[in-house]
Amino acid sequence: MSTTEAKIEKIPWIPVIVLSVVLGLISAPYGFVLSGGLQQFYSMGVVACAIGLGSTQFILLWITVLIAKTGILKDKINLTNLTYLYVIGSTVSWYALGTGAIGQAFGFIWGARNYNPEWAAQYIPSFIAPSTETVRALWQGTGGANWGEVYAPTVYWYIFYVSFSLFLVSLATLFRKDWIDMERIPFPQASAATEIMTRIPPLTERMPSKYITPFGIGLILGAIFQFPILMTYFFPWFPDVFAWRTDTCGHGAYLMPTTSPLMAIVGITNTDKHPLVLAMMYFAPLNILFNIWFWYFVYLVLMQAAYVMGYYTGLMTENGCCRTWGPESVRFSPPFKWEAFSTGSWMALSISYLILGRRFIIDSLKAAFGRLSPDRVAQLEKDEPTSYRTTWLLLIGSTVVMTALSMSAGMDLAAGLVMPLTILLFWIGNARIWGMTGTYIRSAEHGNALYRLLIWPTAPVPESQMAGYYFAAYISEFHIDAPENQNGGAILAAFSSYRVASLTGVSNRNVFKVLMATQLIVPIFSILGYYYMIGTFGDMRSGYQSLNSNSYIERCGNPSNWNRIPGTEPWVPNFAIGFLACLVIYFVHARFVWFPFEPIGFTMAFSDACLFFGIWSMALVAWVLKTLTLRIGGSKAYQQFGVPIAGGFLAGYMLIVFLGGLMGIARFFAPF
Repeated sequence: MSTTEAKIEKIPWIPVIVLSVVLGLISAPYGFVLSGGLQQFYSMGVVACAIGLGSTQFILLWITVLIAKTGILKDKINLTNLTYLYVIGSTVSWYALGTGAIGQAFGFIWGARNYNPEWAAQYIPSFIAPSTETVRALWQGTGGANWGEVYAPTVYWYIFYVSFSLFLVSLATLFRKDWIDMERIPFPQASAATEIMTRIPPLTERMPSKYITPFGIGLILGAIFQFPILMTYFFPWFPDVFAWRTDTCGHGAYLMPTTSPLMAIVGITNTDKHPLVLAMMYFAPLNILFNIWFWYFVYLVLMQAAYVMGYYTGLMTENGCCRTWGPESVRFSPPFKWEAFSTGSWMALSISYLILGRRFIIDSLKAAFGRLSPDRVAQLEKDEPTSYRTTWLLLIGSTVVMTALSMSAGMDLAAGLVMPLTILLFWIGNARIWGMTGTYIRSAEHGNALYRLLIWPTAPVPESQMAGYYFAAYISEFHIDAPENQNGGAILAAFSSYRVASLTGVSNRNVFKVLMATQLIVPIFSILGYYYMIGTFGDMRSGYQSLNSNSYIERCGNPSNWNRIPGTEPWVPNFAIGFLACLVIYFVHARFVWFPFEPIGFTMAFSDACLFFGIWSMALVAWVLKTLTLRIGGSKAYQQFGVPIAGGFLAGYMLIVFLGGLMGIARFFAPF
């Protein structure tokens, strides 16, 4: 279907709205009933936290496969409707209760009422969290919650969700033409989704006559990998085929024990062993993959040199994870303070994209506010999802609302304005990384950087600012941490939806409309679904138990944490060095084609992507495999064999995720 034809198609609004409502309602209950670790890997939310992989959109595609096999709705299964399914599912994924979502968005703030009611009464307004008695009743599931107290916080957090969502969707809409149409950024997870879509009957144009295909091989491999792991969750006697019970972090990395001979390498922490990460990174450009592992090895060399000079001596008695958080953390401790260094590099990455796109940004502003001729505006807005006026009004309006919400929680105007600035600078860079590699930089400990630079260099702050300080610490930390927390994933949902539309030929305007509808509908029904479960069963029965959390007080706003992240004092020089190094690499790379270094891999190598999640190992393997593919078979082999196998692996993995979720739900109601 051509783009022109797609533009005149009507959106099936009733199914879109009904599906958004239903999926929003069940997203929290679906994850709530999963226990024993299942919640983090088999929910409707994020099921591979190291790469920010949501599951709902892929579960919907598998349900469509099952429906297609029955012959029902055969005339409704087309690329246009499948694209809308992807848009809806990718929105729901970031709200579904899994590794974070609602429980982490405001549950931890509510939990402060339960954990330390006297403190919470002083610093948390009643319109943000209900009383201690209501929170405790919801945590215990004993009934007696005063639901009247929940109305105001519900309205507050719904507006909070929507304002942040619209801000990020507007950013994605503004940069869509440059990133999707001009630069052709792959967005691996979206590209993999289209590999699945085009093989769903009756869309048989991608279905060859032979049964065993590269996609089929990938599908079988993905299922074979994940099924034994699933079985170990339900049956302790089931063989641990892939040693997933042995020194494995929850995100699928090998947690180096102190007994490992590799621990003699100062600074090494974890190595990723999740083949799904490999499948996604296979889509990434070779130069980025090279830079990730190359600069990680440079990091290791520098760490050996520091050790010889007397630094990081305590690391030798710590395991992989403890090396990232211990007293001599590789992330926060001198001399390198890599968290501060990578934060500076990350900021430079984002600012570089804004500088590079400055002419387009200026032209879009002129078009939005009547400074260009109608013909020029029509030329600029051709094939865009909406007018630039609408995009900029949404962006400005959501910024105002975000600032007002922050100020209502206790911040002054300056601190309130730093919040949208923080969201802008961190998520522009992270969306670009996710779009190029299928992975991203997950780290809560980056988010307070701008607040430490501009507002509160150290904690505690004067008593009059304490409420705003704690709120800023919490939102800036968790909003930057992962796309499912505070709905940072809205920008990923938007970009990946536009990428799918570019591959399926669906109208960008229609995708934008469906995106807007889902961003307005899903949050409130996800919240209601969450309320139903904690009101009926109690949050203490969930896998997350956010309503008994101390994160708001003891993690985010803890003065010792605030003064340590993203680096111990003085950390600004490390930040500045990372910033300048990335800028130099960026502009030299842009000027000289032969220059081997580029900024994305450089930034990731020194960040939590490698230092904590250990994805440098999968980047290295992906670089080897992709290099061999292109050297032996060229781009034809890559497109006809490599890409389908990677997409098929994701499909097989998600089939087991779907199966595991259903089994977990069954076990909740009928234990086995």
